Amino acid sequence: MKRLNLKEKLTYSIGQLGISFVTSIHMLYLVYFFFPPKDAGLPEVIQQGAVFGGLTLLGLAMGAGRLLDALTDPLVAGWSDNFRHPKGSRTVFMRRSALGFALTYVLVFFVPVPGSIHPMNEVWLVGLLLISAIFLTLYIIPYFALMVEIAPHPDDKVDMTTFNSALWFTGFLIVSFSAGLWDPFASLVGGNTMDGMRMTFLALGGLGFIFLLIPALFVKEDAESCNKKDSPNVNQKLLFQSIGKVFKNKDYRNLVAWNTLYTIATYMFETGLVYFITVLARMDATAQGPLTVAIGAITFASYPFVNYFAKKRGKKNMMILGFILFALMFTSISVLGLWGLPIWLVMGLVVIFAPIPQSIFQMLPQAMSADCAAWDAWKTGEDNAGMYFAVGGFVTKLGASLATILFTSLLLFGKDIGDDLGIRLTTILGAVLCIAGLLVLLRYNEKRILSYSKEIKNNESNMDAGDSDMGLTAQESV
Repeated sequence: MKRLNLKEKLTYSIGQLGISFVTSIHMLYLVYFFFPPKDAGLPEVIQQGAVFGGLTLLGLAMGAGRLLDALTDPLVAGWSDNFRHPKGSRTVFMRRSALGFALTYVLVFFVPVPGSIHPMNEVWLVGLLLISAIFLTLYIIPYFALMVEIAPHPDDKVDMTTFNSALWFTGFLIVSFSAGLWDPFASLVGGNTMDGMRMTFLALGGLGFIFLLIPALFVKEDAESCNKKDSPNVNQKLLFQSIGKVFKNKDYRNLVAWNTLYTIATYMFETGLVYFITVLARMDATAQGPLTVAIGAITFASYPFVNYFAKKRGKKNMMILGFILFALMFTSISVLGLWGLPIWLVMGLVVIFAPIPQSIFQMLPQAMSADCAAWDAWKTGEDNAGMYFAVGGFVTKLGASLATILFTSLLLFGKDIGDDLGIRLTTILGAVLCIAGLLVLLRYNEKRILSYSKEIKNNESNMDAGDSDMGLTAQESV
């Protein structure tokens, strides 16, 4: 069973840094840019109130983008699973979509009428979110499926998701500090806060594009995994048959369910972070950087801990811990600014509770999905890795769409200092979702899924035993 060296693992994982640079811009600032608090220094460029059934235009637009992303996941997965090319089936997709992925994520902020609410801005927002969703799928689905093919050993999967998580959080950390660049960029171009934000996002998107290209250009796909796609049985698989086969895995269905609940909760946290800081804690937006550094330092320090115990005690047990701590974090945020509690005390609780769940959720769901795909391939002899990540992405992106709609709708109950009920409701909902996710996770049978790895470990043991026997034979000959 092929094992990967450190260079190969890092070459693959650097793509996650690019994904983080690009997607974190939207996670942290898209809602803030188009739905700004009164004291943000940003003009309103789209409708701010409810447009349909208590839903906002921004929430509907973001939800539509993520819904399209989810709908295209199975299509791209089936295409990627059955695609044949001399240079591989996954990296070709990644090379061709990297520029569109980075560019469309940035262009959404360059509305045609930047100074006031205008229908053209709304058309621009919806159109760019839909286009960017397609490019996101074209890159990410082949990227995650590539890990299953180049890293057959379960321990390598854990290592690679560890690197992925560390690099993703590095990108998230850097983007969270970008608020400190808005004014310098604004002064440089002689503009306002909006101009500074857009120049900052353009620079971040450019760096992200470079990192997206590294695995696309330098990861070598296994020749055998590419050649097996020449099999008529593989090429003639129908899309819905592939989806049905994936859903026959009941543990994977369970994984998708709790991962969707986690996705809704984490989008509540990431989208709301700037509101928690500026409205509930009444701090400047630039405080997001130092807070993220504090969380990030502990998160990085916890990666070896999570990596070790995930291998020794099981990924499921670590996920249980993650859900509990994440629920405690949301509970702490919900009381920011209430009852005279010191801000530093509540922020300290957030710094204590947030890092380990962040590292767990960034590392383990991908590895667990890869385990489910590997177990299925071991049982059936068919490669459906792309479809596994696509189905998971489809359902969790529906969750992300729901999170966006819920978050922006809850903000209608109050998103300003002194009128913050909507923001507090998002934190309460986040805690409830974590508890629900924990209850679903308890039904996941990790022992059954990891049964595929017994053959690998038995082979390794036999090889070690063979080496020992050869050593004894050599000594006896002497």
